[in-house]
Amino acid sequence: MMIHCKNCKKKFYVMNENSELEGKVIQCKYCNDQSIYESRTVYLENRLEELSKDLDNAEIKINYKKKEHQGKIDQLLNDLKDKNNELKKQTLLQEKVNVFENRLKETEKLNLEELELVNEVKKINNKIRTTSENISSQNKDIENKTNYLETRISSYTTEEPEEKNNSLNEESSKNDTGEIVSINKNLNTSEKHNKNQQEENNKIKKFKFFSPGFLK
Repeated sequence: MMIHCKNCKKKFYVMNENSELEGKVIQCKYCNDQSIYESRTVYLENRLEELSKDLDNAEIKINYKKKEHQGKIDQLLNDLKDKNNELKKQTLLQEKVNVFENRLKETEKLNLEELELVNEVKKINNKIRTTSENISSQNKDIENKTNYLETRISSYTTEEPEEKNNSLNEESSKNDTGEIVSINKNLNTSEKHNKNQQEENNKIKKFKFFSPGFLK
């Protein structure tokens, strides 16, 4: 008959019948474990009890594994939730980056415009400097021409000096009233009057020279 070893759970065959083995010690040929042989009914009952215990242990292990896996699933779901939240934040950050990129493009445009303005300022300053140099040069030319014209004009307006008799400086004469009048004093007064008149005429001529339309 076929025997199931309780120790190693393997099966082995013996020549004896069930009734002959009842209550006797049998030895497993695989693990050499010795046990008292029981009847088939008792054996099956014991076998079922053992299977029930094995099943209980298996269910306990399965439930433990289920809880363990459920805990992992819950943790993974939390991690996934955090990742989704991070992904949303990343999307917002990407939008901000796009905004900054657009702003940077505008800033680059502004920078180019500013550089153009700087170059324009340099050009205008160069023109102003060149124009100032031209004005200064023309002013010198105009001043030289004006001095030349003034010299020419003065040459036409200068009166010939009157010849003076040195003897008159020492003489004196009488007027109608019989008073003695210094001729030298009268000459000095006349010369001063003529000089003032000549300066006044020169001023009037200069004013006319620089007045609008004089050189036309």
